[in-house]
Amino acid sequence: SRGLGDVYKRQLWQRLPLTTHTERDRDRTQTTVRMSVSLEEFVATHTDSDSYTTLHAAIIDLLVSVRTITSTALLEYIKKAILTLKLDQVETEEESEALSSMMESGDVPGIDASTLSRILTSTNTRLEKIDMEIVESKDMDDSSIILFSFVNKKPTGAIHLATKYSQNDIQLVKRVIDRIFSPAYVINYQTTDEDTGKVSQQITYSVPFMKMVKSLRDGPAEDDDEDGTVVVNTLTLDESEDFLRDLECYGWLERHNENYTLATRGIVELRKYLIDTYGVFPEGTVSTCFGCGDILTRGLVCPEGKCHVRFHEHCRGLVERSRSDKKCPGGECGEDLDDFVSF
Repeated sequence: SRGLGDVYKRQLWQRLPLTTHTERDRDRTQTTVRMSVSLEEFVATHTDSDSYTTLHAAIIDLLVSVRTITSTALLEYIKKAILTLKLDQVETEEESEALSSMMESGDVPGIDASTLSRILTSTNTRLEKIDMEIVESKDMDDSSIILFSFVNKKPTGAIHLATKYSQNDIQLVKRVIDRIFSPAYVINYQTTDEDTGKVSQQITYSVPFMKMVKSLRDGPAEDDDEDGTVVVNTLTLDESEDFLRDLECYGWLERHNENYTLATRGIVELRKYLIDTYGVFPEGTVSTCFGCGDILTRGLVCPEGKCHVRFHEHCRGLVERSRSDKKCPGGECGEDLDDFVSF
């Protein structure tokens, strides 16, 4: 009789609205199970100061591979990594189904930006011993995009990017960077108004593709800084193009408006090298944001050439909102923040 009753109830429920008792019961059950599957204690074991876990290894492996990743993508990866590791430990089918449901929906209670910060802090504790670090930065064009880069904390004068690069390759990379930051190329032109004495200048940190190729074909620097070895190997046209694309794929260069410039990873990892080698405006050629202090290769510059104040677009907005007027914050400069020009 119970079997007939079940058939009858199934026939009745089929005629009910879309959300049936069975579906509601299932939803309640899944909700209850989800609530019972707490990941807080599990995550705590992966942020302990003395442990090195599979989660740390997975994060490091990912960042070694991609070098730079958005915070959104990294958080999604960490959610899936935590659920995958937790699935290996569950003892009941209900817990397994709940975790699988979370995996499919991407809705993982308790795993958020705060969790991401804790896990990265824990991971950096392990990386510190080998002079590596996961560094946070903002996208140069969109401040809402947070980036994380896997960097070497001790870049040497020879820019040892990775073991796959030979000494000759390193010299070529130095030539690429020099083509972007050397004074002869950063300041395109400078003029002085005869009547007002106002100095105007245009700066740029981007190089057209073929001009960069030509720079490589002309050959690397004459000497290696560390051992004085003369490096004379040059590249053909095809080899130059392949080399630049390799640097682009590896995250050192990026294309902006079809021109090459230093990518986020290169800026973050080579910060000390760039400042030590080229200096900061006005004595040198490296531009730093007046608002946040980060190096920038595109942004806004004060139209008064003697001022040298530069901003990220979003940093100018923050400074503007914090002031009672729109005057440039650069000392005696009287220019208006709205008149800053793009570079």
